[in-house]
Amino acid sequence: MSLVLIPELKIHLQIAKKVICLFFLGFLLLNLTGLRVNLARGATQEGEVLVKGIEVRGNKKIDTFAILAKIKTKEQQPLNQQLLREDLKAIYQMGFFEDVQISTEEVEGGNKVIFTVEEKPFLVEIQFSGNKEIEAQTLKDKMTLKDQTFVDRQQIKENAEKLREYYEQEGYFETRVTPVLKTVEEDKVTLTFHITEGAQAQIKWIRFEGNQALSAGELKKAIETRRYFWLTSWLTSSGIYKKEILEQDVERIKELYLDHGYLQVQAGTPRVILSHDKKWFEITFPIVEGEQFRVKSIEFNGNTLFSADELRPRLQLKEGEIIQRSLLHEDVRAVTDEYGAKGYLFTQVIPRLNPDPFTRTVQVVFDVKEQGPVVVRRINILGNDKTRDKVIRREIRVNEQEVIDTQALRRSFQRINNLNFFETAEIVPQELKVNLVDLQVRVKEKPTGTFSVGGGYSSVDRLVALVEITQGNLFGRGQLLRGRLETGQRRTTYSLTFREPYLLDYPVAGTVDLFDQERNFNSYKESRRGGGLIFSKEFNEYASGSIGYTRENLRIFDTPKDPSGQCTAALLICDQELLGRTSTSSLSMSVARDTRDFFFDPSRGARNVISYEHAGTFLGGTNEFYKVILDSSRHFPLWFDTVLSVHGRLGYAYPFGDKKLPQGERFYVGGLNSVRGFKFGEAGPIQNGDVIGGNKQLIFNLEYSFPIVTEAKIKGVVFFDAGRGFDNAERIGLSGLRYGAGFGIRLLLPIGPIRLEWGKNIDPRPGEKSGFLPEFSIGTLF
Repeated sequence: MSLVLIPELKIHLQIAKKVICLFFLGFLLLNLTGLRVNLARGATQEGEVLVKGIEVRGNKKIDTFAILAKIKTKEQQPLNQQLLREDLKAIYQMGFFEDVQISTEEVEGGNKVIFTVEEKPFLVEIQFSGNKEIEAQTLKDKMTLKDQTFVDRQQIKENAEKLREYYEQEGYFETRVTPVLKTVEEDKVTLTFHITEGAQAQIKWIRFEGNQALSAGELKKAIETRRYFWLTSWLTSSGIYKKEILEQDVERIKELYLDHGYLQVQAGTPRVILSHDKKWFEITFPIVEGEQFRVKSIEFNGNTLFSADELRPRLQLKEGEIIQRSLLHEDVRAVTDEYGAKGYLFTQVIPRLNPDPFTRTVQVVFDVKEQGPVVVRRINILGNDKTRDKVIRREIRVNEQEVIDTQALRRSFQRINNLNFFETAEIVPQELKVNLVDLQVRVKEKPTGTFSVGGGYSSVDRLVALVEITQGNLFGRGQLLRGRLETGQRRTTYSLTFREPYLLDYPVAGTVDLFDQERNFNSYKESRRGGGLIFSKEFNEYASGSIGYTRENLRIFDTPKDPSGQCTAALLICDQELLGRTSTSSLSMSVARDTRDFFFDPSRGARNVISYEHAGTFLGGTNEFYKVILDSSRHFPLWFDTVLSVHGRLGYAYPFGDKKLPQGERFYVGGLNSVRGFKFGEAGPIQNGDVIGGNKQLIFNLEYSFPIVTEAKIKGVVFFDAGRGFDNAERIGLSGLRYGAGFGIRLLLPIGPIRLEWGKNIDPRPGEKSGFLPEFSIGTLF
């Protein structure tokens, strides 16, 4: 059966199809709109959920906003598991939490995300237990872990390993470090590193492999690592394995070879063998020497201010001689100083070596990059909280608005240091623009006022007690005021000193001294009371002169008497006693040249002084004499911050007419400040067992000083002395000199250098002691 549609019905069906299509299209649009509405209300076709709230729970010390700032999940956004995982990681990475949990709660329109955290314990203190060889502060400085923060167990573990490694570097193997946390309050803990220190391994053998040009002895002198020696290692810490020193020694070996012309030297990593019981080390330094090179030629490149012919005489390297690295460095400094003296402060001198391995020669080229002259705009002084600006400025030898001179700059630094007012001082050029600088003088004040109470022993005065009050920088004006009392079994001294370095702001120093001293000798007593006034002035940077006046009353008394009342002491002393109270009124003058780098502990430079004193009745005294003294010393810096010092003193004193030279003006050779190892005056004339002093003296001193504890400014010294006092009838000369030798310790304190020395008479005569004599003093010998 078939259905036949009439035309009208066909048209209606087509219309109906279009209506149905439009209906479905509208329905689809309505559903899409409804989807947006449902998403806004929380439900989606795919089951996604909106974040309707975020909450942080469990935090006590860490602010909620600090945590929320780390997460990516936001309100009114779909809940995303990947973002939650990233949030969990981000919160953990803050480093404050032991545990972090994420949960959700259904709320109207979506879910609330809850971050539940458990804060790590708060570390309030770090302690150490069992550390006997290394101080706690030193251990703290080696750690990255600090207190007053949250506990990080991984960081604690890493720092425990750091401490163990540091102990190992210091030679303490088999050291165990165990960290222990202890709760002291809720959420607060202390951390204690329990340390079991192993024995400090000692160096038994030091060997070198591959060295032919240089002997093992030469190489051992160049390195700091030493074999353990029971007599000295306990004091100097030498002979103990230290990794960083070993690494430095490799460079020292290279430098030694480079200083002997071996430009291709290779010093490998030392082989370190630890004994089975971990008590001894055997260290071997492997060396490949290479060939020795000589200087073929010396050239300059880039120099216009000076010609090569002008610079070449300043050099120590010479063509045809072995190339030496130390001389090369000195030559760079010499050329740089030559430019610096003309104001070319920032000129660079770069040495370049062009070796020829076939001829074993090297061409030395100094590449010069000139810059200057440099002008000083302003000098700024920083850090002087107490010291007045003018006290520092008057020591500076560079002027504002003038071309800078590096030699004057270096001298300014020395002069500021020699004030002894500052713990540290530096002069730093601050470049403003090309060829224009400000000089920043930065100082750090140190205490200049001291109150000292102490005691000691010397061969002269036996037991000594000392009380001293000193202010070296009075009111910040650079003035010195010192009051001193010394009392001992043989001597009592009171003294008061005031010094103004710039009288009325003129470069003339004035010093006033008052003193009262009584001394007991074996067979008599001596009383001296008086004062003096000295004016001094600098002629130039290194030369100065002084003129002074001294008034002193002298009395000799309490000499031994026989039954008839006659003096039985030395004739000279008896004569002095018969004179009663005498007085000395004298004028003195001196000229000095002083190039030492640091007055209180010099390492280089020289000091030469000639002084003359004239006493006469025309000045109001009873004694008449003249005295001439020549004093000279020089200091030579050597390797490893050691210093060789030499000193000599020559003195003459003669009375006028038939007068006698006062006992207190004679030269007493022997003791701490002349020939050590002898008692006071024992290296001079002696009569009836009494030291009577000489009218002439000749003294030589040789010292070698070396650092013991650099940070504490403690040095050791060994010395050899020769000298003698000569009487009227004796001619001064080298024959008959007395000799002493010994060792000592120097400690640099704000009040001055402290000297503890033990001297030995190495050619004792009958009746003289040959053992070591201990001596104690404040101040320098020369």
